[in-house]
Amino acid sequence: MASYAFEKVANETMFEWLTSPSDGQFKKAEDAINGYTRYRVREDGIHRRVMPFVDLPNDELDRDHQEKPIKWVDREPDSPAAISVPFATLPENVYILGIRYPVKFHRVQTVNFTKDVDELRTYHMDIRQVLSDNSIKDMLYEEDVKFFGTVNRAMGGTVDTLAPWSGVYQWRSVQGGTTRDGTREAFKILPSGPTHLEVKTVVINNVTMQEIMKWGRDEVGGDFSQDMMKNGYEETTFQKAQLIITIKTDLVPNDTMYMFPDEKFIGRAYTLDDTTMAVKREFFMINWFCYETIGSSIGNAASPTRADLAA
Repeated sequence: MASYAFEKVANETMFEWLTSPSDGQFKKAEDAINGYTRYRVREDGIHRRVMPFVDLPNDELDRDHQEKPIKWVDREPDSPAAISVPFATLPENVYILGIRYPVKFHRVQTVNFTKDVDELRTYHMDIRQVLSDNSIKDMLYEEDVKFFGTVNRAMGGTVDTLAPWSGVYQWRSVQGGTTRDGTREAFKILPSGPTHLEVKTVVINNVTMQEIMKWGRDEVGGDFSQDMMKNGYEETTFQKAQLIITIKTDLVPNDTMYMFPDEKFIGRAYTLDDTTMAVKREFFMINWFCYETIGSSIGNAASPTRADLAA
């Protein structure tokens, strides 16, 4: 917790920055706000933890029939299986076709925040935190809304529906509830598909985590059940997979598990324009908003899976 003296100095510094005579755009808001903005974006976004974003320079963009930025990514082509043949048999010719998928870019931005400059003088809290929290929360949420919407469509759109790309059930209703047996059944969905991938990341919400913490010694064994009761679930993994616990219950419902393979089997995510804060002063009013330009695409539609743990 920052001290009052530190917050006062921070507020004065931020006040001078916001009320400077020059208007303009302040590139990379995380630098201007002492790294806080960038940390919050990478730490709290689910999409960014499942598919880390990579900075993409302008010279790596591709041209399309439209003016909007796009990046074409190569995908591993399928190849016929090897076969056993008698001696003196030449191999059959198979022409290899390259497969590519597009990553289209879009802009995410916040609302335009407005404040009287004289009212900024009255704050005793760290204004940097107020600015970054108010600006970044909506951006993180919008990224995750787009991500989970795309994931759900890739899996067929509804539970117990054959996914059009893989021909298997990637979104299944699993009987048994949020139990050890139920979660093990959920983990079987991904490797049972045509890609035979293993689960590397699991996303659940904090309410589902409370159900898991009900597990007794008969399900978790040893003193782990006792430790969960005393200290909560302190592990960063769940059944050898990276565990992400979110409070976004509208995106990840109760008793639901999203499971993903390693990021290289999912797709690509790029940052074209990193988090930027645009600030403008007009007389005694300050206006500012944050924006970014990003793009992501799931190149392997068979990679995400979901289990709805039905009691």
